[in-house]
Amino acid sequence: MTINKYDIEIKNAEKEIADFFGFQIENIEIIIAENRAEYEKLLGRKTAEWEVGNSNLNKKIIFLLDPEQWTKEAPSHKPEEFPLLVRHELVHIYTNHLSKGKPIPMWLFEGLAGAISEQYKKVNIQYFETDFCSKLDTPFNWNQRTNSGAYPVAYLFTHYLFNKYGIKKIKELIQLTPAYYSYNGFDKIVFNILGKNLSELEKDFLENLE
Repeated sequence: MTINKYDIEIKNAEKEIADFFGFQIENIEIIIAENRAEYEKLLGRKTAEWEVGNSNLNKKIIFLLDPEQWTKEAPSHKPEEFPLLVRHELVHIYTNHLSKGKPIPMWLFEGLAGAISEQYKKVNIQYFETDFCSKLDTPFNWNQRTNSGAYPVAYLFTHYLFNKYGIKKIKELIQLTPAYYSYNGFDKIVFNILGKNLSELEKDFLENLE
């Protein structure tokens, strides 16, 4: 369907994310599915109830479920959160551009999108796994925990790093990620840029958690 009825929200989100990163990516396509069946057809797979947005990073295409359908087909989301979802998916496109398609840990990939869009601003979580970065890094590990706090934990930790070290340092982490991801390899990059390894940063984060 056309995106005309959401043009204002989408254009505002595009400008905000481009301004935040300091550059603009042209020709990002946004497709809004009229219902869950159409959304799953676009993605080529079945989706969970909470899934309302997804991106094809290399093709710069964002797929969204029409927020008018959320009350019925995605009741865990509120239609007024739609602008936050658009920002979230745009951040994924920009992050992939910064990394030049190289894999970054999922906690950073999803956490940064949540932090910039402020999509999980009102989260309330009380349990954190020990060494959670090592358990939220690969797509396999991430998918094992999407229903048990992965998104809010990633958001809170990345938001902490963002506030403490600034977007410039976070961009460096993304840009210097190696072509092949490993926890130890990325941990070395984190230490070189932030001066602490992930275990130390997790400890600092938990000690400063409000």
